[in-house]
Amino acid sequence: MAIFMENFLERFPELQGKDFYITGESYAGHYIPAIAHNFKFKNADKLKINFKGMAIGNGLVDPKIQYPQYDVFALENNLINKTTGIILKGAFAACSALISTGIWPVALEECQLATEVILGGPIPAFNVYDIREPCSHPPLCYDMSPADNMLLTPSIQKVLGVEGRKWAECDGKVHTALLGDWMKDLSPKVTDLLNAGLDTLVYSGDKDFICNWRGGEAWTQAVDWTGHQNFSKATYADWTVDGKSAGSLKTEKNLKFLRVFDAGHMVPMNQPEAAVQMLNEFISGGILEPEVPTFMN
Repeated sequence: MAIFMENFLERFPELQGKDFYITGESYAGHYIPAIAHNFKFKNADKLKINFKGMAIGNGLVDPKIQYPQYDVFALENNLINKTTGIILKGAFAACSALISTGIWPVALEECQLATEVILGGPIPAFNVYDIREPCSHPPLCYDMSPADNMLLTPSIQKVLGVEGRKWAECDGKVHTALLGDWMKDLSPKVTDLLNAGLDTLVYSGDKDFICNWRGGEAWTQAVDWTGHQNFSKATYADWTVDGKSAGSLKTEKNLKFLRVFDAGHMVPMNQPEAAVQMLNEFISGGILEPEVPTFMN
């Protein structure tokens, strides 16, 4: 990515020096901290950008902390009963302990078995990206054929320079190759970035199961940085869009965690107006900044 950005900015010099943000969702919880850390500390002198911040939506950052929150989220949303919740609490504790050993294939099996109890088996009983909906097109739950058809169109492939290639949204070989990366904890890189002052927004649609907001809340509260204690003690403030409550916001210095109401895994798809306002405020330093009290004479 650093090599790409360096060459890209050489090709388009008019973009050099402009404010730069990295955003993404889901597995971006792994690759955004990695890329941002590289840009900030390893290749800062080579990249002609004004690196301002990163935003992670419903992301997998620290599996050890996030996996046990499946049980918490499932109970709160009546996806399981209390008895199952008690059993799964022990199972996810074992899952978390195995992640700590570094024996990730064993940990992944234990963690996935516990997760499947909530899902009702390998084929989920509900949409893991939005618990309000059924999983109408397993395993991704959504109809991906429009994207598939577009990326298999010869004219599109020619533009992309991938003529004759086969497109798959979830390739099994790629998935298998990345299994060793799945359980890595990327929060230490977030620690470095926060301590360096990089603006960081973590947001979560609260109807998503697979990278649920309880997991996002847990890892942001646990991440070790100079503002850790104050952030963990901070209370949520109401966040509004068009005068209506649209989320709950917790903030301390350059770290912000936003729970977005009535949104699934893809916040921009479910709540487009809220998503646009969220990013605009983050970039402009608007309401996502701590409120400063005003006094009248």
